[in-house]
Amino acid sequence: MTSLHWAFWISLTFCLYTFFGYGAMLFVLGKFRRRTRVRQAIEPTVSILIAVRGGEGAIEQKLRNCLALDYPRERLGMVVACDGGSPAIEAIVAALGDPRIRVITTPLRGKSFALGRALETVSSEIVVFTDVGVTLDPSGVREIVSNFADPMVGCVSSEDVTAGSPGNAEPAFISFDLRLRRLESSVRSLINASGSFFAVRRELCRNWDDALSSDFFVPLRCIEAGYEVVTDPHARGYIASVKAEQEFARKVRTIVHGISVLVRHRQLLNPLAHGLVAWELASHKLFRWLLPLGLVSLLFSNMMLWNSGWLYRATLVGQLAILGIGVSALALRPLRRLPLFQSTGFVLLGNLATVQAWWEFLKGERYVSWQPSRR
Repeated sequence: MTSLHWAFWISLTFCLYTFFGYGAMLFVLGKFRRRTRVRQAIEPTVSILIAVRGGEGAIEQKLRNCLALDYPRERLGMVVACDGGSPAIEAIVAALGDPRIRVITTPLRGKSFALGRALETVSSEIVVFTDVGVTLDPSGVREIVSNFADPMVGCVSSEDVTAGSPGNAEPAFISFDLRLRRLESSVRSLINASGSFFAVRRELCRNWDDALSSDFFVPLRCIEAGYEVVTDPHARGYIASVKAEQEFARKVRTIVHGISVLVRHRQLLNPLAHGLVAWELASHKLFRWLLPLGLVSLLFSNMMLWNSGWLYRATLVGQLAILGIGVSALALRPLRRLPLFQSTGFVLLGNLATVQAWWEFLKGERYVSWQPSRR
């Protein structure tokens, strides 16, 4: 075979593995290796941390949701960390009049910085991180902390429940991703948590990083410390879909944050030292972020092999058809109501965002400052 043939088959294998193979291998492995964990009712002290910037319109509803949680009053506290300060939020908290809620004001330095300062003010056994736009079940905190009855569990992720809208494939993607996360959790360890709602042992939050995304670097720190990270389908966070016009920018920011965390914790990609965790981290994160390179290589090599037989002509026609469907979905909004166009457009948008994210990352952009997505 020529180098073009090798490029085609390696690229095809890589893309198929990233899209489908990893999940299939996790599924098979889960049939033979399923970790048994303790989960029982416990009531450790809990602090709920909420970072806000311009969240005056949602913070009262969020705090009322937290105050209504089914958890012992004396063992639950809340800290609202205002990135840049907000007299309006301070007034809302004062009006609620509940001593369990405290507000701290931080310089305008970003979400992770605000959470780090909030963390310094609490001494509870468990810390819960949750976004202002997320609604929790009344039993949400009770469910998520029950996993810490297992001494090997260091961090627990909730599962997102997203309300869809016509032309938005985000809920379907989240559903697919949740299946992968459940398999990772049962086979070895989850590698990142849901940023909307997750919990961690307070002792594992030392050496907080003010510049990295907490829902990724905290789980990796737990793994490095010898603990496991699990997902709990009983603990749910209800969120609305991101507005379509903000989807691309949100993806770019999220991927830049993820690349930053992965680069900082690249030692976990060593399979000799970290085994299954290295495989999960590479397959779920690194390979997804390298997927655009694989797709471009596949398309280019396939074009050059047009005269090499019917198989190569058929695969090229298939690639161009899929690409055409994706471009049409992004260009013509009515087409996004059709499932095939919706899902293909969503995947194409994700890969375009990945390319933009690599460009931003290599330029030095880290998106430390933040503007919450409007949902």
